[in-house]
Amino acid sequence: MIFRDITLKDMTILDECKRICSDYIFSGLYMYKDSFKLKISENDGVIIICSDMAAPRFYMPLGDIEKGIKAVTGYCKEIGISPAFIKIPEDYLAMFNDFGFRIEEDRDSFDYIYRNTDFLEFKGKHFRNLRNNLYSYLRNYSPSFSEDVKAYREQCKALAAKHSNSANILEPTLKMLDNIDVFNLKGGVVLNGKEVSAFCLYEDMTEDTVVSHVELTDNSHRGLHAYLIREMAKVMGEKYINKEDDMGLPGLRRFKEGQNPCRMLKKYKAFA
Repeated sequence: MIFRDITLKDMTILDECKRICSDYIFSGLYMYKDSFKLKISENDGVIIICSDMAAPRFYMPLGDIEKGIKAVTGYCKEIGISPAFIKIPEDYLAMFNDFGFRIEEDRDSFDYIYRNTDFLEFKGKHFRNLRNNLYSYLRNYSPSFSEDVKAYREQCKALAAKHSNSANILEPTLKMLDNIDVFNLKGGVVLNGKEVSAFCLYEDMTEDTVVSHVELTDNSHRGLHAYLIREMAKVMGEKYINKEDDMGLPGLRRFKEGQNPCRMLKKYKAFA
């Protein structure tokens, strides 16, 4: 099994995999390929993605899953390590159980799924904070929303550079902005006058779901993000928004839980 860098040429071989969960969408893999040290192997109908070759963790094999599990197990035996799989959605656990793997729930990698309609009006007690934040923001600002992210790409990059506190956050965002057309991304920007104060980037995942890759605000007001997601919801035709995982970061977890997901897409790890 030979692993190599992920390139834009790999987009076609991973196109159908985006329906599995957020981790297998090509744009996201490309976005985080450097941050997570991702490599790819493709052979005989099997695609294997590996994170960090120094301490390998293998994503669920794509294509022929059974053949992929056997290939990874053989590869790990050759290099003298125990196989460990990550990012396994609940619907795919049975095969790993059949191979006798020990299964662990991986809360840090659960996808947050939201109803688009919940963000249109923030109705009900569960959305009181978001609703109050939005009203507070609109009392103090007169923003506008534009879907033409490309027209404001350089301003979005400047905003990301100003408010991203590490290269592992900034570089993936810049990759997305540089490849809006390549990945067929949609999105929008919040404008206060001519200044971009927030932007989002998302793409189609399934017929009724989009995946939101980037939602970045300048934190000038607590209600700015509520305004961003409301305007985003207005222009979306899909029923659900997948906002990916929280990576186990406590602040990000509180923030995403505070937006009241309608469900969580559970994922697991499997160890020999």
